[in-house]
Amino acid sequence: MKHTITSKWIMIDILSIFDQVYQKYKEDPEFSLLLEFLKEKDYLNDDDIPFPTLKLLSERLGIESTDVRKKLLKLYNKMFDYENGLILEFKRVEIEFWVHYLNRYAIFICRNLKHLPRIGENITIPFLRAKLGSDYYYVEDIRHRFEGITHFIEYRLNFGTYNSYLYNRRHKAVEEGEITSSDFYELDYFDLRRKLKIGRYKYL
Repeated sequence: MKHTITSKWIMIDILSIFDQVYQKYKEDPEFSLLLEFLKEKDYLNDDDIPFPTLKLLSERLGIESTDVRKKLLKLYNKMFDYENGLILEFKRVEIEFWVHYLNRYAIFICRNLKHLPRIGENITIPFLRAKLGSDYYYVEDIRHRFEGITHFIEYRLNFGTYNSYLYNRRHKAVEEGEITSSDFYELDYFDLRRKLKIGRYKYL
């Protein structure tokens, strides 16, 4: 399948780490006007601001739309040049915990944890007992995300104690179409066992 790089996605990618791109190339005369334009507004996060078009960029930069696209593509490729590209620094780490129990959810953010939990480890969270109805969870999934200058570590916690059979059975069920991707994240411990007929739910 042929992959087409669109100008809009190039801009989205640039804006997702804009502070680092700006610091690297703001003095480069080839890209300085483009970067100053992109710096004017929060195009990526403010839904009330329309995303810039090639026509708008063409008018502001005083060049043809085709040349705007070439400039965006050149900057994008330069960012990821092996020898002279960006050396990215994500100086801040934020750890997000997404906790799930019986169709109830909670999210909290931490910084500076000295020991990061791994998949399968059990976690007691006393301060969520009133909100969710339990304080006992395990790490189901871990995802890393990089935006701006921040490294986000996203943990998904499910109720109960880690069960390697249930963990692998859940993944197998998605691959074989027994449950959907939404079910994978949304079904709680009991509903998952009931749907997959595991344990005492086998004959229900």
